[in-house]
Amino acid sequence: MIAVLRALLLKRPGFEIYFPIRAASAAAVGTALTPEENLLPIRNGGLAFASWLLQVCLALTGMMMIGFGVIAFRFSILVFNLAFPEILHFPWPMPQGSSRQRRHEKKMKVVFPGSFNPPHWGHLVMIQYLAKRYGQVICCLASNPYKHYEVSSKERAQMLVTMLESINLTENVQVEVVDGDLWTFARQQNTCVFFRGIRTWSVDGPVERLLQVLNWPGALLLGPVWPLRITFLEADPRYQDVSSTLVRKICVKLKQGDKHYFDLANSDDCKRLSRLIPECALNTVIEAYG
Repeated sequence: MIAVLRALLLKRPGFEIYFPIRAASAAAVGTALTPEENLLPIRNGGLAFASWLLQVCLALTGMMMIGFGVIAFRFSILVFNLAFPEILHFPWPMPQGSSRQRRHEKKMKVVFPGSFNPPHWGHLVMIQYLAKRYGQVICCLASNPYKHYEVSSKERAQMLVTMLESINLTENVQVEVVDGDLWTFARQQNTCVFFRGIRTWSVDGPVERLLQVLNWPGALLLGPVWPLRITFLEADPRYQDVSSTLVRKICVKLKQGDKHYFDLANSDDCKRLSRLIPECALNTVIEAYG
């Protein structure tokens, strides 16, 4: 296309353009120019214009190629991360206290999203690790109007705050309810890494891959923001069998078994539940989910 444009422009007939470019130099030496001398004819103006336009087109084409190259490179990174995800296996790594990486990570802000429906020890030990490794951890609860929860996001956020306070995790951990896209919120908070808690990659990996593919178009088109780097955090083996679904089932069973479920401290189900969530939140969780 550029070659055709160049051929057409170079075949254009020449014409004369006059510019008053000698007046300034004549005034500098104190001489006067006649009107004819004041106008310097530049012939073959069509060829000059065509050459200029060609250079502009080439420059724009180069910029577009560079832009497409950058986009293609970044998409290749997304595809690479999808094919080879970053997974932190237990025991989770911790940089040395005096290392450069350690000092850098203590200045970083990371996001740990989840439904926390309800929160349990599996979540808490992950947050504890992230709070120890990074400067600030933001626990996000997405408020989805198209998905129904028996307990509101604000109530779940308060449960999480209560549990974090019970284990002294309030200095560099904050809990946020996000109305909208998590990617946009994470970028607005200047976060560096997006952590996802999973039981094991063999169990939750296929679902997580599907969620990544489904979330990318929304982040790129609706945000528009570039998705953050996702790191998957495999659960502590002590809590790999723990899930929010299990906690909810035990709560329902406790409440259905006896209306006075607060007096069931010696029951097997209540003892089992006390190993899944902090004791300070037992009554609140049973009341909300029972």
